Amino acid sequence: MQYSDDQCWQIMQQRDSAFDGLFFIGVMTTKIYCRPSCSARPLRQNVRFFADAQAAQQAGLRACKRCHPDDISPEIRSINTICRFLDTQPSPPSLRDLASRFGYSPFHLTRMFKAHLGVSPRQYSDAIRKKRLATALNHQHSITHAALDAGYATPNSLYYTNPLGISPRHYRNGGSGMHIWYATTPTALGLLVVAQTAKGICFVAFADDAAHATNIITSEFPAADISNDATVVADTLIYVNNLIENHPNHRDIPSDIRATAFQQRVWDALRMIPRGTTLSYAAIARQLGQPTASRAVAQACASNPLAVIVPCHRVVAQSGDRGNYRWGSQRKAVLLDQEQRS
Repeated sequence: MQYSDDQCWQIMQQRDSAFDGLFFIGVMTTKIYCRPSCSARPLRQNVRFFADAQAAQQAGLRACKRCHPDDISPEIRSINTICRFLDTQPSPPSLRDLASRFGYSPFHLTRMFKAHLGVSPRQYSDAIRKKRLATALNHQHSITHAALDAGYATPNSLYYTNPLGISPRHYRNGGSGMHIWYATTPTALGLLVVAQTAKGICFVAFADDAAHATNIITSEFPAADISNDATVVADTLIYVNNLIENHPNHRDIPSDIRATAFQQRVWDALRMIPRGTTLSYAAIARQLGQPTASRAVAQACASNPLAVIVPCHRVVAQSGDRGNYRWGSQRKAVLLDQEQRS
């Protein structure tokens, strides 16, 4: 499955139909499975997540009569089937071979993937290989063996493509040579958490307390050298706090974030939403010239690493419902209310 359990839970809280068909929610106490957009609200400890409906059925669950999770479009079903196939391949098949296997033209298959996932089949396969490489580097003493286990033809290709953003040796050694500084400050929204590298800001979040802040940073950057240093991050804290309190910043600050081309387009679009207004996922997809890509837009919003700076809180459901927020629906409501008042 392309999402972790924590990501699935966060998506489920948003009730966004953009994710319907990408995974399924199993409620083990009632023995039913649902779409992510279902209005049912089970407790976290009673929930399991499944990559497809068949896996949920094999676990003894039946379809929810409220959200009808089996009523998914044939195109989404095909994409899920192809993704499950790609998950099992040791190396990415060619686009022509993949399209032929599932009865599509290469052009049609690429269009389907980009419309619903925001990436091409090759980009999806590369993301799977990257995950395998990260796991292999954590368990293998040899970079050569890790590269081959992950599906790369030769270890040298790791240094040409640099899939992890850092050298494989640095990654395997726990990110030695990389350094991230972070600091926190109280705000009306709780504890603001800001992190940066020598190149620029890399993460902005909200935490409930100091221990939670530390856990967020170490979970987000498990392989890096991390220091809590308010002196280094002072200017960045002021910059972000000004955004929260609606004070103008007279300059931009550099960032150090990694994104796919589609994610960057979505994040750029989010920064163009005027303060005090909102847009739906579908509206942003139309702005990008991909009107069927609301699901992919929602995924890009969910992966936004710079809360407030990239204002994903200004994106709401097409119904107008504000929905939930990675850092808490109450924080989203406060942000939107104070922006509208100003």
